[in-house]
Amino acid sequence: MQNKMKLDDILGVWPLHGVCGAWGGIAAGIFGSEAFGGLGGVSMASQFIGTVVGIVVAVTGSAVVYGIIKKTVGLRLTDEEEYKGADLSIHKIGAVNEDG
Repeated sequence: MQNKMKLDDILGVWPLHGVCGAWGGIAAGIFGSEAFGGLGGVSMASQFIGTVVGIVVAVTGSAVVYGIIKKTVGLRLTDEEEYKGADLSIHKIGAVNEDG
């Protein structure tokens, strides 16, 4: 899914929290209904609306935050920094102890 949508998400936040979270919200409405053996008291429509609203809030909030970051300090490393890696470029630490 990430490759098809060309998402730059190295931690897998979208498939893990986005897709699975949306399915969980909607599935609670489906399988919580008495028709499918659930205890009832849950509405499929309210679960769907709540899931969509949650997605809209998350996308809007992240667009605002990332927009501000992009305008102020930037989101990407230079090609050289990417080649060296963020540990060395940003944090100035390596994977090996060079002191011996």
